[in-house]
Amino acid sequence: MTLRNPGATASSRTDLETRASADDHQDLRLWLRVMTVHKLIAGELRRRLRASFDMSFARFDLMAQLERSPSGIRMGELSSRLMVTTGNITSLTDELEADGLVERMVDPRNRRAFLVRLTQKGRKAFQTAAKAHEAWVAELLGGLSSREKKLLFNLLAKQKAFLAGQIPGPAPKQLS
Repeated sequence: MTLRNPGATASSRTDLETRASADDHQDLRLWLRVMTVHKLIAGELRRRLRASFDMSFARFDLMAQLERSPSGIRMGELSSRLMVTTGNITSLTDELEADGLVERMVDPRNRRAFLVRLTQKGRKAFQTAAKAHEAWVAELLGGLSSREKKLLFNLLAKQKAFLAGQIPGPAPKQLS
């Protein structure tokens, strides 16, 4: 497996972790390592989605939310789930609708609101991309053994639970 970014310059290849030194606090170095790994994986997934399906990561994420809710989701809910503005959701939905991948329909509970859902074409396109995405994720995490993945997963779950108890404000909706 080779992570590629043909347009990268020497300075853009410098990852977040290289900013830290051995003298920096261990927590800072760990944070930078997690961010670097995330950036490398996300960047490669973006590249592969674009190359294989002419699909942006934002489009993939929106379609993933819709795939989980076959009856549709309100635009505001999509905005909250994806943590972007409703303007971003509207633009992306317009594009997907023009491509025949999603449809808008009046929300039967509130006729002033719209629901968005995948069309049959959209569901098929997403499922094909999602299958490839899952295989790519497995490939990109191939540097770890099954035992190491389980250990890392459990350690991150422990940290996630710690943060959920420490961060003020409403409790997260889902801690999976």
